[in-house]
Amino acid sequence: MNIINKSLIAVVISVFVFASCEKETPEYEKKNNTKDQAWLNVQKATNGIQELTLFPVVNERHDVFNVNYGGVGYPAEDINVSFAFDQNVLDSLNKIRRNAGAEPLLPFPAGSYNLDHTSTTIKSGSTSSGYITLTYDPSKFDLSKEYMLSLKATNSQGYIFREGHSTVLYSAAVVEKLHAKAGWTATVSSIHTGESTGTPTALIDGNTSTFWHTPYDANAPKFPHWAEVDFGKEIYATQIGLTRRQNNTTGFKTFDIQGTKDGTTWETIVENGVMDQTELDMQKFSISPQYLKKIKITMKDNFGGQVYTHLAEIDVLGY
Repeated sequence: MNIINKSLIAVVISVFVFASCEKETPEYEKKNNTKDQAWLNVQKATNGIQELTLFPVVNERHDVFNVNYGGVGYPAEDINVSFAFDQNVLDSLNKIRRNAGAEPLLPFPAGSYNLDHTSTTIKSGSTSSGYITLTYDPSKFDLSKEYMLSLKATNSQGYIFREGHSTVLYSAAVVEKLHAKAGWTATVSSIHTGESTGTPTALIDGNTSTFWHTPYDANAPKFPHWAEVDFGKEIYATQIGLTRRQNNTTGFKTFDIQGTKDGTTWETIVENGVMDQTELDMQKFSISPQYLKKIKITMKDNFGGQVYTHLAEIDVLGY
């Protein structure tokens, strides 16, 4: 009997010791249904406006987003979140833009995008939902316009979103920029060798204080004069920029610009363009947006009737 009692006591003590040593699950690892200290957020909304890539133009591009849960522990139930286009956000942004004198943002064109799902779920015991994929077609957009898509997340179970973290804002726009001139080369019809800045490299050196100049002696060649720039590769161009010589107003007046994509087949992209005789800043001349490898500027006449001409800089704007 004594042996049995001692054995029983030993078992009871062992169970007690084991139970005492077993760790209690921390609060941050528990599941709960508390909504008071729980928040939802859409990560792409948290990160600010999402800029979609429209150029180079391809048939299809993608972006993904999901929803995160924040709180003590894990949700004890599945949390369902739905997304829908929010016109109110676009209207509010456009009101601000109109007041600032800016063009309103356009909604994404019909048929230009789709979502593979309009809802997603944060599973019980998890802190992140599955991803939703936005698929968009850049060829459906006018690259000269600015677009905005607002997708607002909602939940019908009583969970709230952190302020500013429920709406994904997608911007679709192309910013026109000056193309870098690394690798460019320039050739010209003639050069006035008496001036240190008169060489064709002055046309593409990024310095408006230097300039190319044709001869002006008794035997100087007459109009037309020309300057050709080889970009070394295809670049997408929307405007040609010309900057006149800064300390002289007797440069060329009327001109044509030809362009080539393959280096051999030329097309006129600006016909009978006219320079502003007094404008010191870059003068921009729009062209039909296109890929170009070379351009050639043919200068037809002069403001003062002289046979010579000069030019400070040639630039190309595009995407």
